[in-house]
Amino acid sequence: MPVDRPSSFIGEFKLADNVAHSLNVVRTLWTLREEASPARKRYLQKPMIILNVAIIEALLYDLHKRVKWFTREGVMGMPVNIITYIRGKQIDKLETLIASCRKHDLFDEPGSTFYEDLDLLRRIRNRVHLQNEKNDLEPDDANAFSAERLALSERAMEFVIMTLEAKHPRPGNTYTQPFHLPWPTYFP
Repeated sequence: MPVDRPSSFIGEFKLADNVAHSLNVVRTLWTLREEASPARKRYLQKPMIILNVAIIEALLYDLHKRVKWFTREGVMGMPVNIITYIRGKQIDKLETLIASCRKHDLFDEPGSTFYEDLDLLRRIRNRVHLQNEKNDLEPDDANAFSAERLALSERAMEFVIMTLEAKHPRPGNTYTQPFHLPWPTYFP
């Protein structure tokens, strides 16, 4: 059963629209994958993983953009020292976004593999380039874009959405459209 997650943490409304659109694309691919034969399911994993990680990147980017530019509104639940750090840095690529989240443990996941999982997903997303010139991960796309990594990308996205909503919502529930995740929830 698909799940809706609130989106009141989003700062840039057009980005929220683009996330919602990308989730519609993922939902379409998810439905096609559910109906596909086992041999064909794996062909949809690559575009689904890439889109899921692109959405994660957009959500982390939005958080950092809010910290940097929403000076009057502020970011609820964010300590001043972290705000000062983020405002003094250029943090706009997935690698630096993950590093910033890890440095300040913005997801309250000490001792977990969450940040390592995000970095793995970043690396797999970068495998969109077929030549794999960095020889990162498995050489075959069929193995690199596995069902397990698809599930990891889904869990990570849902966790990012839930954490940002719980820890850093915007005042006044500004963006009211929920994000429609196509998979059954990974979290209660």
